[in-house]
Amino acid sequence: MDIVLIFQLLAAIIVALFVAYNLLHYVLFLLVTQPKDASKIGHQLNQFEQRQLVEWTPQPNDFLKHDDEKRTYDDVFGTYRDEQANYSTCVFPRVVFSRPYEAEFVLLKPEDGMRLLDLGCGSGAAADYLASRRFIEIVGVTNSSVQADICRRKFAKLGGRGQVIVADFDSLDLPSESFDAIYALESIGYTKDLDAWLARCWRLLKPGGRLLIRSPGSLDHCRRKEDYLSVTAFFDNWRYNFVGANLLVYKMRQLGFNPIRYRRLPFWAWGVTWNFIQHLLLWKYRLKMRTFVELERIIWRTSKVFVFGNPYNTVLATKPEAVSSSHQTIAPEK
Repeated sequence: MDIVLIFQLLAAIIVALFVAYNLLHYVLFLLVTQPKDASKIGHQLNQFEQRQLVEWTPQPNDFLKHDDEKRTYDDVFGTYRDEQANYSTCVFPRVVFSRPYEAEFVLLKPEDGMRLLDLGCGSGAAADYLASRRFIEIVGVTNSSVQADICRRKFAKLGGRGQVIVADFDSLDLPSESFDAIYALESIGYTKDLDAWLARCWRLLKPGGRLLIRSPGSLDHCRRKEDYLSVTAFFDNWRYNFVGANLLVYKMRQLGFNPIRYRRLPFWAWGVTWNFIQHLLLWKYRLKMRTFVELERIIWRTSKVFVFGNPYNTVLATKPEAVSSSHQTIAPEK
């Protein structure tokens, strides 16, 4: 009888853990799909946010420096051939077996006939999912020829509704007011000119269009120079600017986006999701990135006040239907 009770207890614990884990995913989904009003943030930048705009801005040749000085973008991700997923960690499944990119679908609200722009589309997983849910046209932009080929194979079934452009998104030249929505999932950190990047999104969006940005990490709560320098070590290794919600809202408000909403989720929350664990294993053991060995050291030596990757940011902004006169002048793109 004791053995039976032990097995019953173990079974109950396993079921409880399974339910709790799925509940966590569901809570994350609800939080990320119901972002908060951003009127209380983004009014000023702290000294470290100001420094990162200068010291962490990627340079034109930094796309050749992924993980080390000799490995290019395709050297790192060229072996990644999962046609149904990106290497990005920005997926928040509601429960096990749920569809990826459902949160993006809820936030962007695509409707039949809309035209969307995916900046840094990766293998096109998000674009493929959105186009499968609505009769929309999607243009994906990537600087990787390997990923572009994967996108083309996926888009072949869309009957001309999917297009991929191989280009540096900092030099993208498309007609003004030609998209109903633009999204960038963990790609904005590669821009070499944040102001020009956001101004370009403003120009490309139709009035009433939505801009969705996902970005890991921020310096919102960084208070010590040693913490800033700790994460700088990661930037030197990867050349990615960790643009937080406060910084994005600050820049978006200057352009005239309104309303702006945001959600910041702590590192521990999204770090224990199955999607993140799965991709962390992929990065470290299949892609063999030495970056994530250094990342582990950074996490341990950085103070509790500022932990790398805390928080994970979602920012959703709308270009007003009628732009007020105070926001009609936009800084020229560089």
